[in-house]
Amino acid sequence: MITNSEIDKLRSIRAPEESVLSLYLEVPLDPAGLRELPARASDLIRAAADANPGKLAAEDEEAARDAVAAGARNWLGHTVAIFVCGDIGLLEVVPLPGRFAERAVLAVRPHLRPLLAALQRHPDHRILIIDRRRAWLLAVTDDHIETVASQPGESVSSPGFGGWYGLESYHVQQRVSELARHHYRDAATILSHAVQHSGPQPLVVGGHAVGIKHLLAELPPQLRDSYAGYFAADPHTLTPAKARDLADPVIAHWIEQREQQQVRELTAAESSAYAAVGLQACLAAVNADAVKLLLIPDEGMQPGYHCERCGVLSVTSDGCCDWGAAARAVPDLLEEMALRTLHEGGEVLSVRELPVGAAASLR
Repeated sequence: MITNSEIDKLRSIRAPEESVLSLYLEVPLDPAGLRELPARASDLIRAAADANPGKLAAEDEEAARDAVAAGARNWLGHTVAIFVCGDIGLLEVVPLPGRFAERAVLAVRPHLRPLLAALQRHPDHRILIIDRRRAWLLAVTDDHIETVASQPGESVSSPGFGGWYGLESYHVQQRVSELARHHYRDAATILSHAVQHSGPQPLVVGGHAVGIKHLLAELPPQLRDSYAGYFAADPHTLTPAKARDLADPVIAHWIEQREQQQVRELTAAESSAYAAVGLQACLAAVNADAVKLLLIPDEGMQPGYHCERCGVLSVTSDGCCDWGAAARAVPDLLEEMALRTLHEGGEVLSVRELPVGAAASLR
């Protein structure tokens, strides 16, 4: 599956000309549909080659088709990304967690927008499993999950035990409540230490409803901001793998809600000095290195130009102060804008439903 290190490695690749083939192919869930896969791959590759005549090597096209034939059964129900360029010795195959639009692109470097979207929608996150006596903190990183901390909790008597006298019952109940508060407070402390050690990440809580409620009451503000949601389960029956499976739809819903909220906020702030809405406004902001958060759509590509001399991105070849003297055509301005924003320390959010060509919040 896709990882941060994989994307960083691919971002560093560059060929002398538009000869890097990036193929995104959706593999059907039903094995019977695999027969059509080579033909679909060929159609996508041919379309990319038609847009860049003479740039695709026959050996690279064959290598991409061979990779599809060799690994398709391992990717059922997923999209796979294949990057090929014989001139620089590139052949990378990256299965994506989920489905993304099919496309093939020829450029000087790998086309990474779908990979960025996949990583955004499957972020590293934490899962805290808690009951009245114990807590386990799990870290989900890339395709791995591990237990990073646990809190055994102090044993308490059953709330139903009160002896023969009301006063004794009262003291037992008070002791139970006090120990329970300490337990949830300790679990919140474990989370705070994890954030200090490795930074903020989305948090999913699993367990019984009452325990989850008590834990949330103990979370400090910075942890509440990262809270993505919860799932109900019996902690005694959970394995780390099962907890991750139950947390996946919680994270997916949180990501989608975040996308929608960012779209609403930025489109509503169109007239603000700290927002840019529309492709041209966002291009100006990216060229000025002023973007804090860039929103781009999942679908579609926007051809444009990159000036090799001054670095300006533009829709037309004469959109910089050099009047196109060093302009190089690029197949997707949105890709160039995303990579520039990431390079300057900004954040990029790929959005499933974006009513404008692009939107950005500014520094």
